[in-house]
Amino acid sequence: MEQYGIVTEAKGETAFVSLQRHLACGNCGKCGLLSGAKKREVTVEVLNPIEAESGQRVVVESDDRHILFISFFLYIVPLIGLVAGIFLWLNAAARLGLSGDQDLTAVGVGLALMVLIFIGIRIWDRRVKDDPKYKPTITSIIEGEPPGECADESRVD
Repeated sequence: MEQYGIVTEAKGETAFVSLQRHLACGNCGKCGLLSGAKKREVTVEVLNPIEAESGQRVVVESDDRHILFISFFLYIVPLIGLVAGIFLWLNAAARLGLSGDQDLTAVGVGLALMVLIFIGIRIWDRRVKDDPKYKPTITSIIEGEPPGECADESRVD
């Protein structure tokens, strides 16, 4: 995935880049609700192999495979854990001959398994936080205006 941004701070092999959120996620409001902010920009730490300096417009690229893997890992795996916990408890309760309604307990077990998965994800996140494989990379410096942007917004073509 390719994005355009402005370097806000250069620190050796890394830099902080202010990126515009994509148009696709800019109007739903969920980013603003979750982060408590309604701004369309986000600042991320990226690898800086071309030694871009503060204030320069740059192209930042991320590996689509890693983005899909992380998205799956963060959203789908906990959901699978919730459903698996529910069915595992209902199966175990039937085999153990537990009487009574086990639905609420099954939901509790599913939620507990989901929480354990989130804890595992948090531990994994701390281990790979500085792994360059998962960080976006500045690939080039943009001279002039980036594609799709107009320097004078009031200009009519």
